[in-house]
Amino acid sequence: MRTAVSRARDAERVVSPLELFFDLVYVFAIGQLSHHLVEHVDLRTGAETVIMALAVFYAWYMTAWGANWLEPDRLPVRALLVGLMFASLLMSVAIDDAFGGRAWLFVTGYLLLQVGRAAFLIVALRGRPQGEHFVNDLVWELLAGVLWVAGAIVDGDARLVLWAIAVAANYGGAWALHWLPGRGVRVDAGHTEIAGGHLVERFRLFFIIVLGETVLTMGNAFADTEFELERLWALVIGFTGAVALGWCYFERAEALGVEAAERDEDAGAVGLWGTWTLTLIVLALIGIAVGDELAIAHPGDEATVGFSVLAFGGPALFLLAQVLFHQMLGRVPRSRPLGLAAALALLAVVTAPLTLFVGIAASTAVLAAVAISDTVREGRRAPNRSG
Repeated sequence: MRTAVSRARDAERVVSPLELFFDLVYVFAIGQLSHHLVEHVDLRTGAETVIMALAVFYAWYMTAWGANWLEPDRLPVRALLVGLMFASLLMSVAIDDAFGGRAWLFVTGYLLLQVGRAAFLIVALRGRPQGEHFVNDLVWELLAGVLWVAGAIVDGDARLVLWAIAVAANYGGAWALHWLPGRGVRVDAGHTEIAGGHLVERFRLFFIIVLGETVLTMGNAFADTEFELERLWALVIGFTGAVALGWCYFERAEALGVEAAERDEDAGAVGLWGTWTLTLIVLALIGIAVGDELAIAHPGDEATVGFSVLAFGGPALFLLAQVLFHQMLGRVPRSRPLGLAAALALLAVVTAPLTLFVGIAASTAVLAAVAISDTVREGRRAPNRSG
C-alpha cells in the first residue's frame, strides 16, 4: 500500500481539488464557533469556544500535515479525505450544542478524524520514518481520546475541565513531536521530506477560509437587522478591518514564509511555526468576527468587558502571532509590536466607556495603520530590488 499512496521522496506536492473541497467543511465549522460565542459573550462561553476552536484547528492541521506525505490522486487517499470530511461535518454540526446535548456527536466526529487518519498513515507510510511517527501519534490520540470520551460522559464544569485537558494533551503531543517513553521521537520535524510549498499553500487557504467567514458574519449581521446609517458605517469599518488583516498577512508574513519554505532545511521549521502561529490567528479572527457582528447589530450600545476583549484582544492576538512568526524568521517589523502595544495598552482602555461602534473603529485603525506601514515599507524597498 505504501508505494501506491505515499508521495515519492523528491516529488513536488500541490494542493489537490479534493483538499480544497475538504476545507469547505471548516468554513461551516468556523461559522458555528462564531455563532456559539455571539449568543453569550461571557467567560464560560469564551472558554467553550476556545476549546472547540483549538480542537477543530488541530483536526484540520493534522490532516494537512498527514496529507503532505500522500499522493492525492490515489483512490485510497481520496477515500480517506472524503471519510475525514464527513467526520469533520459530524463534529461541526455539533459545535453549537457540544456542551449540551450533542457532546457525543462532537466527540465521535473528532475521534473518527484523529484515530482514522493516524491508522491510515501508519499503513500508508510503513517502512519510512513518518510511519513510525504516526504510531506514536496514534497512541497520543487514543490517550487524549479517553479524556474526550470522559468529558462527554459528564457535564457542566467537569466536561469543560476534561475537554480542556484533552485539547492541551493534543497540542502538547504535537509540540513534543509525539514523544513516547521507550520509543522517543521517531522523526525529526526539520528533516521529514516535507513539501514546504504545499504546507504554506494549505495555511494560506485556511487563513482565507477563516477571514472569509468574518466577512460572511458581518454580512449576515447587517442583513438580519433594520437598515441604519450607523450600522452601514459599522459594516464599512468591519470590512476595512478584514481587508487590513488580509493585507498584513499576505504583504509580508506569507512572502517570508514562502521564501523560507523553499529552502529545504527550513521547510520543517516553517511548517511547525506556521502551524502554531496560524492557531493563534484562527482564535483571533473568530474574536474579531464576533466583535464586528455585535457592533453592526448594536452600534450604539456601550462596550462591555467581553466586547473589549474581542474587539482589541482579537487584533492583539493576530499581531502577536505575526510577531512570533517574524521572530522565527529573524525579521520583526516595528509595526507589529507597536500595533500590539496600541491594541492592548491604549485603545482598549480609552474606548472601554464608549460605544461598540467606536470600539471597532479604534481597533480597525490599529490594523489599518499596520497594513499601511507594510505598504510604505515595501514601496521603499522596491527600487532597491529592481536595482
